[in-house]
This record gives sequence, C-alpha cells and structure tokens, in this order.
Amino acid sequence: MTLKFIDVASYQAGLDLSKVQTDGVVIKASEGIGYVNPYCDEFFQQGLKLGKLLGVYHFARNASGNTPQKEADYFIQHTKGYIGKAIPILDWEDKNTGDVNWALQWLQIVEKAYGCKPWIYMSEYVENSYNWKKVAEAGYGLWIAKYRDHVIDKNWDMKNAGPIPTVKYWGFYAAWQWTSSLVLDGWSGKLDGSIFYGDKNAWKKYINNETKPLPPKPNSTKYKVGDIVNINGIYISKDSKEKLKPAITSGTITKIYPESRNPYLIGNGTGFVNDACITGIHSSKVLKVGMMAKPKKAVSYDGVKLDSSVTKKSYKVIEIKGKRVVLGDGLNTAFHIDNLSY
Repeated sequence: MTLKFIDVASYQAGLDLSKVQTDGVVIKASEGIGYVNPYCDEFFQQGLKLGKLLGVYHFARNASGNTPQKEADYFIQHTKGYIGKAIPILDWEDKNTGDVNWALQWLQIVEKAYGCKPWIYMSEYVENSYNWKKVAEAGYGLWIAKYRDHVIDKNWDMKNAGPIPTVKYWGFYAAWQWTSSLVLDGWSGKLDGSIFYGDKNAWKKYINNETKPLPPKPNSTKYKVGDIVNINGIYISKDSKEKLKPAITSGTITKIYPESRNPYLIGNGTGFVNDACITGIHSSKVLKVGMMAKPKKAVSYDGVKLDSSVTKKSYKVIEIKGKRVVLGDGLNTAFHIDNLSY
C-alpha cells in the first residue's frame, strides 16, 4: 500500500490543504540556526485539524560551519509542540552532502528529544555517492528524491514517474519524492509529490504514536518466490501503470510485495507483475510433436484473432518450426510457442 503526500514551505503560503488531494503534508519548519518558516504552524494546524499525516523538516546548513548540536537544538526549540504528532526530518541538500557524521549526529540528537527516529531526505545521487552505512544501520528512515523530468504531473498521475530510485545502503526507503512538478486541483502552483510505502499506521509508527495494530492479513498472492512464470506484461515499478518496452515473456519471481499494485518482482529487478500479468507456471518441458498443448490467448501465429473457445482445451502438436507450432485435432492452426501451455 502507498499513501500520497506533499511537502510545503513559505513558497506555498495560502495553500488550503482541505482543497487538495493528499494523505499527508511535510512542512518546512527551520533552516540553519536563523530561519523559521512563518507559515509552518498555520500549515501544521490545518493538517492536524484535517487528520492529515504530518512531518516537519529542518534544512541543514552544515556547509556554513554550524555544528549539528546547534542546528538540532534550533529545530527542537521551534518544533517541540509537534513532538508525538509528526515525523521529524533532516533535509540534506547543502553543499557538503558528504559529511555523513554531521547528519548522523543531528539525527541522534533529535531522536532523543522526539522519542522517535527521524527521517533523512536526500537525492538518489547523494545516497549513491557517500557511505551512509552508519545512518542506515541505525534505523533512520530514508526519504529519497528522483525525478524523471520536470514536465507537469497532474493529480498524482504517475505514468511519467520514471524508474524507481536505486539505493546502496538502505534495504528500502520509506518514501520517494518522484516529482517537483505536481499540479493538483485546488492549487495553481507546482508542488513536490511523494509516495509513502505503507499505511497510516506505518506512518504513525515512525512518530512512535501508532494505533493498536490490526491482525496481519493473510498473504493473498497466488504465486511464490522461486516460481518461473509466463508473463503477458511487466511494469517498471511496484505501483506503476507504465509497462516495460519491450516486455519479456517469462521470468523467475525473486521477491513479493503483497500490498503493491504489481507485487511480484521478476529477476531481481527486471520489472514487476501482478496476477493478471501471469498466465501460468512456465513449463521446463521441451515441446515435441505428439504432445498436447493449449493456447493461452485466442490469437494465431500470424496475429489473427480466433474464437475464445480455442483456449478451453488442449490439442495435439503436429508440427514445430522454430517458434511456430501447429496444433491439430481439427484446429489445424499455427501458434507462437510462447502462447502455449504444455
């Protein structure tokens, strides 16, 4: 499952959260040791009243010579009323993004004050370029940014989101900021759009304010890790509507994300599929003349559509030439071998 959220700063002054479609809002609270967003509390109280998921972030100015202690204290001083209500976040974009120890110290100080582990926000490039092992292993959540382009994305349409981020040090990321050009009904300007990988209770766990957990849902996925399956379509990400081009026709399931739109990961990263994409378990048998085979789709080798009844039974193979297979038993029609189960 994923949730949608935006992040706002003083640039979005006047935005009415009740008029835009979003599950949550992350608000800029402070920067360095001398700036507080004057609209932070207005946004926060709006979000709180509307029942939105909340986060507050601090823009680090570590390259200015400030210590992590001073910047953490400054952030805590101006956000202490939000403790227990929002995820604290470090926005890591200053010039010296390689100072991992500075970031780690800030996160540790804020964790003690908030009673929960903050997130850290950074680009895919920054995560890939420096050694974040200590931060990742300490359990601080990652909010990662990666945009395909700066073309307008309307009302959470992710068809142009592009490939998902690749990370080196985190096993997974809590959220992906996939666009800086989101336009929502109810607001004329552009917004940053992100998706959170979890439900509302998962968000609250990051705040250390989770509700009583629901009993786990049974795994409803039809296939399992290790299954070699036939495929009629494959997607670029777990939650995407955009298919890979060209598609592949079979592959091995290497991981399963049960709550996702496309839960099965194929080939450790080739792409993702759902139950509707899988036409069955791939057979390791070699097709030979005399064996029985069933068409998966009512389409001939030459692309001619056939009556759907041809997919209801198996027919004897009477001829094989490369990928072209002729089925007899009165059907006497050629099919592509990938369109047959046997």
